[in-house]
Amino acid sequence: MRGLALEYATRRNAVAICDRSPMQVAACVVRDGAGRVLLSRRRPDQMSGGYWEIPGGKVEPDEDTAEAAARELLEETGLRAGELRPVLRYRYRFPARCLDLHFYEATAWSGAPLGREGQRLEWVSPDAPLVGPILGSNIRILRLLGLPRRVSCVKPPAGDPMIWAREVAERARAEGAGAVLLRARGLAPTQQISLARRLGAEVARQRISLWFDAAPGLAGRTLASLSVSRPREQIHGADDTVRAVLTDNPAAAVDADLCIVPFGPRDTTLPQGSGPIVYALTESGLAEQALRAGAFGVCVRDV
Repeated sequence: MRGLALEYATRRNAVAICDRSPMQVAACVVRDGAGRVLLSRRRPDQMSGGYWEIPGGKVEPDEDTAEAAARELLEETGLRAGELRPVLRYRYRFPARCLDLHFYEATAWSGAPLGREGQRLEWVSPDAPLVGPILGSNIRILRLLGLPRRVSCVKPPAGDPMIWAREVAERARAEGAGAVLLRARGLAPTQQISLARRLGAEVARQRISLWFDAAPGLAGRTLASLSVSRPREQIHGADDTVRAVLTDNPAAAVDADLCIVPFGPRDTTLPQGSGPIVYALTESGLAEQALRAGAFGVCVRDV
């Protein structure tokens, strides 16, 4: 399937495949009650000193990546991770080394965060961290962690666009959606742009992002050329994009960072961790089931 571009996420380093055996690195995402992510600042005596990153480090021989993520979190911050769930894996190349990064999220944790290696720690909003600079290998995961867990999918209006846009924005806020996806590729390009501008203005007033499926003439369920209007400040250094696709088979989403997978009442599990972040395209009544099945977020159809 064809991809869609998310303007507020960051694409992988230009070199997607490292030309030598990469170093295995595991990191553990910890969130507080407000959804903020704990970041650690590298000490001046370390490589990339002064840069901020998610706590993590090298995977030791005969250690699996989940064990390494939990160990590094404890050693660096004093926090003990409960159950870990895989979030994302990707490769990143610095000028002198190549990393194979495994990110996990602690679904539960205990303790009080403390920089046990003399480093600073901060709780930050992943989509707009007020610290910097961010380590290059962590920009992509932070941008993706800042994606909303709930997205409202809407179709073009049958009536007055102004009233429709206002109602969509108010409903999205009431339902706790962090973004609205406008699927209007069946309209003429000028109509799509007009609707997107009107809806974008209304959702911005509610501090909600607009995802715009602007792909006229494409057949099937392909989403493509998704442009995004964000009401929040951009992340440090994040001026690139990330690929995302709508597909039945996430394993086939080559080079995608995010995929949207149709989810029905008979579905019980969704793949996670070894490929792109997975959203479930579903109905409102199945949203909780999709999250329990392993979806990072849900795109809820307007039916």
